[in-house]
Amino acid sequence: MHPSFPLFVIILLMLLLERILAGRLTRHPASRDFIRRCILLHPNAISLMRIPMGLLSIILVHYGYWQSGMLWFAFWMITDLTDGTIARNCQLETETGKWLDPLSDKCMYFPGLLYFSIGSNINPELRLELWSVLLFISIDSLGQASRLFSQKKAANYFGKGKTALVTILLSSLAFYNMQPLPFISGGTVNYIMASCNLLAFLSFYLKVIPDQWYANTLTFANFACGLVAIWIVCKYDWFTTAFVLIFVGQFFDLFDGRLARKFGSTKHGAIFDDIADATSFGFAAACIVYRGLAFYESAIAPWLALLLALFYIICLLYRLYRFLYPDRPQTQGIFQGMPSPAGALLVCSAVLAGMRFSHPASGLITAAVVVVSSCLMVSNLPYLHFGQSLWPNLPRGIKLLLLVVLVIFVNIVLVKKHDWEAGFIWLCLALSLTYAIFAVQGKTKPRLLCRNEAQ
Repeated sequence: MHPSFPLFVIILLMLLLERILAGRLTRHPASRDFIRRCILLHPNAISLMRIPMGLLSIILVHYGYWQSGMLWFAFWMITDLTDGTIARNCQLETETGKWLDPLSDKCMYFPGLLYFSIGSNINPELRLELWSVLLFISIDSLGQASRLFSQKKAANYFGKGKTALVTILLSSLAFYNMQPLPFISGGTVNYIMASCNLLAFLSFYLKVIPDQWYANTLTFANFACGLVAIWIVCKYDWFTTAFVLIFVGQFFDLFDGRLARKFGSTKHGAIFDDIADATSFGFAAACIVYRGLAFYESAIAPWLALLLALFYIICLLYRLYRFLYPDRPQTQGIFQGMPSPAGALLVCSAVLAGMRFSHPASGLITAAVVVVSSCLMVSNLPYLHFGQSLWPNLPRGIKLLLLVVLVIFVNIVLVKKHDWEAGFIWLCLALSLTYAIFAVQGKTKPRLLCRNEAQ
């Protein structure tokens, strides 16, 4: 057992206890009245108390009290959940709290980030790059300062994700400094820090642009992922990296629809979305199909690989056109035919998996998958929308089980085997095949939707 495991369990129990107590107490009328009368339990008071606690945690760590410093840091970061619950359930939300709460979060994790980059009591193997930390602090501070002139003072989803990721990063570094962990490396830490910088920028960006540009911003990010994927496949044959970009583009495509439904979009937002999808899930995926089959599969001639790529492109473009101008009533949470992101995920993962085998049969099987996937996209089979129908309707126990399986997969396959490319490819192939087979819905009563609703 890892020496820090008991500390990890204690922190989890603290979080669980806080969630139970905060939920139950703020639902009881007598407790809510008591909280309103006790000013120290007001959200803004908790935020003010949290401001110096990050520095105190680092002082404890600096003098060698790692466990005390971690417990102190964890306790006060958990109160970030508490003040939000109290504010919502006890009607104590204020305009001041919208900027004070994120400010107190920054005062919690800024000292930790600086200490893990320049501190003297840090394991050199996982020392944070000072320039990356300073970049993050600069962007995050700009986001905080933007609340002085922006009407959007509350934290957005990117800001909340950034805070959660920074907390995970600091906790992992602290655990590693107490005793090295097998699944944490310098590369992992750099990726997490880069993700924190990206989330900080997106959080700041969304505060200073009009709401109707939100969806187009993610659409442009999806478009950029597709362009870069096309370039690196055609010029360098970096198949896996291009596939990762297409995979990331799917998340941008998933959330731009949500933002369009919530905040609206520009006049031509739907057309921009189709152009981005055609680039990432169409032409970029077709480049992987053509070059992967033509130059790495002995059973597939280059002319046949080109035909397969063109067939895939034609089917995908028709799929996108039919989505923009449907020929039948659209049902909420249901796609007519397999959605283009799922088709791209399936064909790309199949091609990359087939390239790992030298037997001629692998090329033939891969070609068959490309044809079947293309036909499924232009079929009339009703496919469930992942974000609107599949994931929300899964029981919480199943969601938790899937997350546990994912964590185990990452630890065992990607970290211990040191072959993240193979693990990522086979995981995506398994997920896309599962969706293609089991996500078909039976008869449902149609409800006509507008374009933004269907995204």
